[in-house]
Amino acid sequence: MSKEILLVEDNRVMQLLMTKMLSSRGYQVITAINGNHALKQLEKSPSIQLVLSDWMMPELNGIELCFRLKSPDYGRYIFFILLSGRDDDDSIVEGINAGADDFIAKETNINELDARLKAGFRTLELHNQLVAKNIELDRAYATIHQDLDSANALIRRMLPKQTSFPGVELHYTHIPSAQIGGDMLGCMQLDEEHVAVYLFDVAGHGVASALMSFAIQQSLSANTGTHSNVKRKKDTDPFYMLRDPSEVLARLNQSYLSQDNNNLYFTMVYAVLNIRNGTLSYASAGHPPMIWLQKQQQCSHFIEQGSFVAGMFDFASYKTEHVQLHHGDRIFLYSDGITEAESANNQQYSELGLKELVQKLAPQPINEQTETIVSIVKGWCGIEQFDDDISLLTFEWKGN
Repeated sequence: MSKEILLVEDNRVMQLLMTKMLSSRGYQVITAINGNHALKQLEKSPSIQLVLSDWMMPELNGIELCFRLKSPDYGRYIFFILLSGRDDDDSIVEGINAGADDFIAKETNINELDARLKAGFRTLELHNQLVAKNIELDRAYATIHQDLDSANALIRRMLPKQTSFPGVELHYTHIPSAQIGGDMLGCMQLDEEHVAVYLFDVAGHGVASALMSFAIQQSLSANTGTHSNVKRKKDTDPFYMLRDPSEVLARLNQSYLSQDNNNLYFTMVYAVLNIRNGTLSYASAGHPPMIWLQKQQQCSHFIEQGSFVAGMFDFASYKTEHVQLHHGDRIFLYSDGITEAESANNQQYSELGLKELVQKLAPQPINEQTETIVSIVKGWCGIEQFDDDISLLTFEWKGN
């Protein structure tokens, strides 16, 4: 870096003497006769970062100039050395308290002064390197932030567009956390009689979780062809048969077994509703229990299933179970971002709390109920942004 120094000295003789001495040591000296003049010189020469200033000067003295240059409002970092004939302890304390980086008595010999100036320039060089690194980091962060925003937008485009099927009304809420995460939900009509719904949650946050979420979603949405995870081809009409939910989870588990010690796994519930008779077939992979809101009985209860998470154990097995829905019954699938949301005193909302809330809001239309649940949980936590992704999918069987 350049060895520019702004010398602020009102005594012309002293100014000339010090300029000559400093120039002989290779410094480029710019002069000012008082603090106000120094501010103008600094404005005119933005490359100057080291100021060697006298204390006692008219208009704006050295202490007042130091306050100005060390103010957070000043536009650049200045290494400030206070130069004075006063070398008592009180004067030194006053100078340092004003923000001065060093304090030098006027009678100090040129060798010591030169050494102090070199130390000042070393400090400036380190500061400038740090600033440059911070600028690089800010640019990198901005790029990462833009990429994460794009990834979040992509995930939103993957959410279901069709939410109305014959005999089924479906609504969902998906709120990403501040970080990109791995929650995803979906629904699809498998054939004239069956609609599949699912919700999964990849462990952790960040790009790796989001990429795995994207891959799983693609594996499920491709519901035709030889490699379909939800249908199996056969040789006679209708040339396919639906895979049991347990088989769907088993295939996904084998496809996404953790490799390279990335420790990524996911929980999931996959369910198939027969829209003609209301039979719900389902399987779970370590996912929170579904909630079944029964209209006739006006009560809610869990549909639970003990099972392994997916993508972690090659020996994991899953089982398909069935429940019989009745007209107006609703099923709730959700991620643990809701049930593990915490209040100010570190209490979790809990699965039981969610089940009770579902029952309390049973009279509401299905679309209002879904949105109200998330709103109430957010108010209970007293937050504007959840720490984890929030996913809630609700569907109601209207009957045949």
